[in-house]
Amino acid sequence: MIKQIWLGILWGLLLYIVTMIVFPLIDGEKLSYYKLLIGIPVWVVVGISIEYLFNKKNKKDRK
Repeated sequence: MIKQIWLGILWGLLLYIVTMIVFPLIDGEKLSYYKLLIGIPVWVVVGISIEYLFNKKNKKDRK
């Protein structure tokens, strides 16, 4: 369970970096501190949710 949460946090951080920092920089947009701060908890929750769904699917496929 703890491993699942850490993997979810890593997923969330990866998605956060790509969507909130890399893509706006590529498009030439300015980074907003407000969006960056709000994005952290949102993407961590999304990452944990993705990891939960991946783990649930893997358990289902094993049966």
